[in-house]
Amino acid sequence: MKGKVIHIKENSFLGLIENHSIIFDEGKNSLSPMQTLLLSLAGCTAMDVWNIMLKKRQKLKNLEIEIEGKRRDSYPRVFTEIILKYIFEGDADEKACEQSIKLSMEKYCSISSMLKNTAKIKTCFEII
Repeated sequence: MKGKVIHIKENSFLGLIENHSIIFDEGKNSLSPMQTLLLSLAGCTAMDVWNIMLKKRQKLKNLEIEIEGKRRDSYPRVFTEIILKYIFEGDADEKACEQSIKLSMEKYCSISSMLKNTAKIKTCFEII
C-alpha cells in the first residue's frame, strides 16, 4: 500500500492512496487526522461485525456504530479511551452480537489491534 499527502493551502492537505482521496485539516472544514482514525476504527469493526453476523445467519436490516474518543491533554495527544456502541437493527441474537464484536476486536480488526496498546477500548451494544 502506497500513498502520499500534498499541501493544498494553509493547514490543509490532500491525501491520495490507491485511486482514492481525502482532504485533511484541523477539523474545521474537513476531517482532522485523529477524527479520521476514529472513523477508521468504526469502519473496520463495522465491516467485520456485519460479515460475521451474516455468517451467523442473523437477519440484520442495519448496523450503526457510535464512537467516542477521549484524548490525553498533553502531547502527543493520543487516544486514552475509545467507546464503541453498536446498534443492531433487525432480528439479531444477543449472543451472536457479543461474539461478533469480540471476534472483531480481538482477532480481525487491524486498527483496534494497533490502538489497544495506547487506548482502553470499551464496547457495548443494543438491538432495536
